[in-house]
Amino acid sequence: MWKYKDTPKVDFSKNKWYEESFDFYDETLKNGVDNGDRQTWLFFRLLALCHTVMAEHGDDGSLTYQAQSPDEAALVGAARNFGFTFKSRTPTTITIDVQGREDTYELLQILDFNNVRKRMSVIVRQNNRIKLFCKGADNVVFERLGEASVFLQDVTQEHLNDFANEGLRTLVLAMRDIKDEEYNEWNLRYHEASYDFLFSVVNFCF
Repeated sequence: MWKYKDTPKVDFSKNKWYEESFDFYDETLKNGVDNGDRQTWLFFRLLALCHTVMAEHGDDGSLTYQAQSPDEAALVGAARNFGFTFKSRTPTTITIDVQGREDTYELLQILDFNNVRKRMSVIVRQNNRIKLFCKGADNVVFERLGEASVFLQDVTQEHLNDFANEGLRTLVLAMRDIKDEEYNEWNLRYHEASYDFLFSVVNFCF
């Protein structure tokens, strides 16, 4: 984050889980969170849910993260400081703290990032609603967006071009509501494909 002369740091001290080492100098996102802006809240909620970071709780009440990459650690850490704190993950749940209130989701699937997919996705259920949260390379995410997102895609591309001109790396976030029957059909095909792949690997090894 660029720091301009005499620009004060954003004050996150009201957040129980903020980190003193986190430096941020633009009030815009903080104001969005404080004012309850839906898109801002969704942005940080996605960052707090869609990742493979592991949370470690110390006897002194501290919370630390173990991440596979510095990028993952930075994104989850940013969400934490803005009040969307990843707390824990089990094989079936993921829990975050949203502005001081614990929020638990049923964890349905984690689809890891790899060099072929170029994106990571997590599928969760809460209050009988299934959502897919995704983050990844802009070209991969853009080609999967619906028609309703065309205008947002154009605006986002302008921002991406500006960031690229500054030499910055970028990541695109997306979310989709999924109907139960659609998820059940996909999940069946996913498990069949996973079994076929595992069976092929076993045959190759032996």
